[in-house]
Amino acid sequence: MKMFKMMVGLLAAMLLMTTTAFATEASPEVNWIEGGKAVQVEDMAMLTLDQSLLYLNKADTKTIQEYIGNHWYGTELGSVFPADESENWFVLFEYEEVGHISDKEKDKIDGDKLLKSYKEGTEESNKEVAEEDRLYVTGWHTEPYYNETDRTLIWALEAKDSEGYPVINYNVRTLTRQGYISTLLVTDPERLDQDVQTLNTLILPNLTVKGGQLYTDFNKETDKVSEYGLTGLILGGAGLLVAKKAGLLVAGALLLKKFWFVLLAIPAAIWSWFKRRREAAKGGSYEGNHQDTPQ
Repeated sequence: MKMFKMMVGLLAAMLLMTTTAFATEASPEVNWIEGGKAVQVEDMAMLTLDQSLLYLNKADTKTIQEYIGNHWYGTELGSVFPADESENWFVLFEYEEVGHISDKEKDKIDGDKLLKSYKEGTEESNKEVAEEDRLYVTGWHTEPYYNETDRTLIWALEAKDSEGYPVINYNVRTLTRQGYISTLLVTDPERLDQDVQTLNTLILPNLTVKGGQLYTDFNKETDKVSEYGLTGLILGGAGLLVAKKAGLLVAGALLLKKFWFVLLAIPAAIWSWFKRRREAAKGGSYEGNHQDTPQ
């Protein structure tokens, strides 16, 4: 797909650039928050940050995401990075205020039907795009399941592009009073299972929705109700409403494309720059005049 190839081309170009070329642009200045404390994920949640992790708030997340070439949607809340220099991944938090989502379907999530919908949806969508831009859903990496205790919906789709490059969407949605928090994992496909384990043990259990924003804080007298439930959220959420006229199946394909980058392997040049964050975190900031750019 075109967007995927554009990003790969951009990162490859960055990898090949010389130190002189990078010196024309100063490194961004951000404030790394060290682990071992609780941090605010904007007005939506609190995260008890493990000692092995680092955190960036919304503004600093925007700075970093734009610096490495990722699109900024404005719904992002913050991000988490490992302090360990040998680990190459990060987690991005987002919030969508789409109204209160009913979880009445919690015992009726049909993975087989949803997978069929995604497959047929992408096949239908592929008819309208160039062959090089097509996506092909191959199956579930993690079949959709809902944890009623923490109101979290999780699923992961496996797909490939026209050249056979693997694309995996690892999706976590935590339902709130008037919408949901998305937790997106960005990592190398070969490290997926290991980094999902980190996500499930060090991050998700320590992410707490703030009082007033809890799912149980919903007030049917004053709060907006979403037009879709858990199945609709899996099939595209807000994108489902936008693509209503095109049908549910195409909407599923649109969601897959939106989060195509979830398992994009970022070149070593970018990660080598991120690795300097440990020293930066100790000083409380990452100053642009250090000239710490990818080499």
